Amino acid sequence: MIRHVAVLALVSACTQTAAAPKVASTPSEDSLAHWDATPKAPLAWAEFGAPTFARAKSERRFVVMDGSAEWCHWCHVMEAVTYHDPAVREVLDAHFIAAKVDVDARPDIEERYSEYGWPATVIFSPDGQELGKYRGFIAPERFLEILKEVIAAGAGTGAGAGTEVVAIPDAPMAEEMLSWIGRITELDLDEYWDAEQGGWGHTQKAPLWPTNAWALARARSGDDGLRKKALFVLEQQLLIIDPVWGGIYQYSTDSDWKHPHFEKLLYFNAGALDNYSEAYLLTKDKKWLDAAGRIKSYLDRFLSSPEGGFYMTQDADLNAHEVGKKYMTGHEYYALGEKERLALGVPRIDTHEYPQVNGLAIAAYVKYAQASGDVAALERAKKAAARILATHQTESGALLHDVIPAQASSEVHVDKVVHLSDNAAFAWGLLAVGDVVHAERIVEILLRDLQDPVGGGFFAHSKDPDAVGVFAARRKPFEDNVTMLRVLARLSKAVPDHASIYKRAIDRTLRAIATPEKIKDRGRFVGDFLLALDETKDAR
Repeated sequence: MIRHVAVLALVSACTQTAAAPKVASTPSEDSLAHWDATPKAPLAWAEFGAPTFARAKSERRFVVMDGSAEWCHWCHVMEAVTYHDPAVREVLDAHFIAAKVDVDARPDIEERYSEYGWPATVIFSPDGQELGKYRGFIAPERFLEILKEVIAAGAGTGAGAGTEVVAIPDAPMAEEMLSWIGRITELDLDEYWDAEQGGWGHTQKAPLWPTNAWALARARSGDDGLRKKALFVLEQQLLIIDPVWGGIYQYSTDSDWKHPHFEKLLYFNAGALDNYSEAYLLTKDKKWLDAAGRIKSYLDRFLSSPEGGFYMTQDADLNAHEVGKKYMTGHEYYALGEKERLALGVPRIDTHEYPQVNGLAIAAYVKYAQASGDVAALERAKKAAARILATHQTESGALLHDVIPAQASSEVHVDKVVHLSDNAAFAWGLLAVGDVVHAERIVEILLRDLQDPVGGGFFAHSKDPDAVGVFAARRKPFEDNVTMLRVLARLSKAVPDHASIYKRAIDRTLRAIATPEKIKDRGRFVGDFLLALDETKDAR
């Protein structure tokens, strides 16, 4: 999963979804050529989880977690350069257990550490307490210093798990208070507007589609100022759409839209497809529909499974995982034409079909169908919805993050933790295709198992009996709670008989997350929250 608040860390590290990054250790773009990310022989990584912490206790070792994304350039560099360094290996082997986590496969890890960007390095005591958190690429010599500092300091107590236990009143927030919060949030967001280059934020330019969606929604209501801003940023974002294959790159450096990084994520492409389709519905200007078509063409060709689901990501670099093959950075590869690219091969595609991003893609295809009149796009959305329900849904109705094995037995490990991010976003997609029955069934489970009965809002995941240390305390991620607000608002209209249930959940969720401190932590990533405030008005 990719959360859009992590873009600030993403664009500064590998550079991925609240708060500003705590540690900046990522090299500048000028140093790309200095580090050789050619894949080395695979390392023996431990599995990150309770058994590894049990082993760490028995062997009196620390645990190092390498949180990385399969598509991330600097993640490739750090593994090839830092973790393969002989001096680093000697210290790791003597005092640590090193575990690699694919953050797209672990929504719990992605949600907890996304603000640190990828790679995110976290060092734990044997009992699972955090001893240090580091953002971005770490050069071998610096990593060696960090490891030795941890050894010298000993396990200590680390950062405690923490918990949220403050009870909230079982009553809606005053409408005047919500209006004030919304207005202050809008004013704060306006401080990030880049009048010269377009977009919210100046240093790195990223396609922040939830904020674009909010601006477009306000434009539909007659806000001419936001109409101009939304169309300006969408015009500028055209510069980071691949001119050969289509699809939007993740972000651009150098404070403009002309220096893209080349990973392509379903999260951003689904959002861009939705934005450009909405821009066409707003203006009837064919250039926006053409842009949407270029993104859809890429998704159809590269990120679609034969069975109907949507794939997760495509690497920025060529052969970043293949030992013995010629490695090529995205800067070199994506400068080539179609024929030259195909002659070299295609950057790796992560073929996992995760519910969260599939839900976003389903909703985007529905929006494209509305804009274009393309009935096949609507059928494609319905096919994806059926695919995920068939492969990820449990008997209870909730969705698991990964595919449930067809013949799951006692010997097959199936992660039975239910994640808010997957289920809320997929319910959003289901509502887009008109499948209210399955959406309501999913939300019923989230209300029962993930809603905080004391503090309001929704936990990131269901209880995990094997959780260790800091992971024993469930968190309430802002972004996924905002998605739930939007789902609940739609359901309250679609199922009026249950509107009171959804209204209460909306009220309690707003009380839990709509605080000045939590909104401020989001910085410029508040477009989805502003959308939720607008969309829940009728349900409050």
